Amino acid sequence: MSSLLAPRTALPPNEVLGSILTSRSVVHADGTAAQLHSETSGEECAAMYQFLRENPPDCAIEIGMAYGVSSLAILTALEENKRGELISIDPYPPGFDHIRQSALLAIDKAQLAHRHRHVHAESELALPRLISEGIRPDFVYIDGHHGFDHAFVDFFFADRMIPVGGTIAFDDSQWRSVHRVIRYLVKHRHYEEINVGLQKSFASANIVNHAYKRIQNRFGPSRYFRKTDDWKPPSNFYRNF
Repeated sequence: MSSLLAPRTALPPNEVLGSILTSRSVVHADGTAAQLHSETSGEECAAMYQFLRENPPDCAIEIGMAYGVSSLAILTALEENKRGELISIDPYPPGFDHIRQSALLAIDKAQLAHRHRHVHAESELALPRLISEGIRPDFVYIDGHHGFDHAFVDFFFADRMIPVGGTIAFDDSQWRSVHRVIRYLVKHRHYEEINVGLQKSFASANIVNHAYKRIQNRFGPSRYFRKTDDWKPPSNFYRNF
């Protein structure tokens, strides 16, 4: 496993992101505040920001924007790099449009909208369209629907898109469904895992499940993989995963 020089814990230099993570609240378009939940953690934001500063992408894609926490971390790196665009894919189903507006408001408030594009669609529909546009991201962050079928499809298309040397990161890698996709990646593609300084977590409320996670090496919070070549298995190839 390759690694960065040292773990990074400092948050990206972004006042809007810092305020959201410190207050654990977001502001809606109507000015009201709401509690933040299910966000990318400060440690993950710091690791992602530092990784993108050291590996500047011309294009990054995130699958799952939610309140825009990871978006702000990525965009801050792109702005400091003075290059790159972030494409965020999130369908925001009926009843969740206020979250979309909060995310876009935060990005605008941080003066990063010029590097951002939101695709308001399901990832299984959006990714093929981006492929047809010739989009070739150097970094893809998968944090959308966590069901195995959705996470697998997200990886499948991301793998089609990124060039050799590009990186795919999985959030919530300790989930069984996401871990299974990672096992497929390891067995059926050529990637190397990158240590971005995040401490492995096998946390579980159940001691048996905690032990099982360790046996499976199923840890979170995020895992990063760099594509080493464009190898694809032949049609008769299969390895248990």
